Amino acid sequence: MLDDPFSRRAALRLGLGTTLGLALAGQARAQRGVARVVVPYPPGGTTDVTARLLVNRMAETLNQTLVIENRSGANGAVGAQEVARSAPDGQTLLYSNEVHLVLKFVQRGVPFDAIADFTPVTRTVSIPYVLVGGAEHVKQAEIRSLVDAVRREPNRFAFAGSTLGSVGQLGAAALGQKLGADLTIVAYRGSGPAVNDLIAGSVALMFAPLGAVLPLIQGGQLRAFAVTAPGRVAILPEVPTMAEAGHPEMLFEGWTAIWGPKGLPAAKVEEIRKSADAALRDPAIVQRLTELGCAPIHESSADFAKLQIAEQDRNGAIIRAAGIRPE
Repeated sequence: MLDDPFSRRAALRLGLGTTLGLALAGQARAQRGVARVVVPYPPGGTTDVTARLLVNRMAETLNQTLVIENRSGANGAVGAQEVARSAPDGQTLLYSNEVHLVLKFVQRGVPFDAIADFTPVTRTVSIPYVLVGGAEHVKQAEIRSLVDAVRREPNRFAFAGSTLGSVGQLGAAALGQKLGADLTIVAYRGSGPAVNDLIAGSVALMFAPLGAVLPLIQGGQLRAFAVTAPGRVAILPEVPTMAEAGHPEMLFEGWTAIWGPKGLPAAKVEEIRKSADAALRDPAIVQRLTELGCAPIHESSADFAKLQIAEQDRNGAIIRAAGIRPE
């Protein structure tokens, strides 16, 4: 009851306080402005789709408007350069993938250092890769017989790679080195054209991102031989890993991540990382990622920083050993 004067005065003070609090919260939101999340690829791909899933949720926890800006070109270099040139204030972020770290090995004139010119925030999503072949064109039924055939007659098995520096290109190069075979690896401009040629039989095999080929595996157009993940993938439980087939070194996963410009303050890095981690624990987002054949990654910024150096070193060595030159 608010019949007595004291109660009415208390309620009035509470109302004024609430109004002032809401005004200050709105002012804080306005002061934070609009932050850009640069995706250096066209809309619709796995990197773009996962970015949109997370950014919508992150905007709520960061109390800030986040706008995705697709700046494609030069295999991701155009958008990444935009972020490298930006002020380290958290208003411009890069949402890209593992190709960011190997660009300098496969592409000429990359205008930045993928590690020195960026601040690693966190990886977000792992993307399993699967070795697939056209069901009508590759006659081997399982991975061991396929690998034996590739070893004996490598000229019969051209491999597709979705882009320069992709997991598909690296996986094929690593397999060729393991088998002592000189494999033909064809780099495409995206998974779509590569998969089309795979189905047509223009190329025989591909280490492909699972999300891009899952419907074709399920529909029978492509045959899945093995995944390059640490363990079997829940959505394809019958498909073995490359390790099970006797190739434990064939561990390759795609992933997406968030970077800021060089010099992004540690407090801002942690704020963004926590926001991404919270989004990746949202059951609806986890379910959607599962449908895409992906899985959330939960790790610290320090762990990401270590991993990107290790991955760049390993993949750079694979590329050099395969004789792949920057194009």
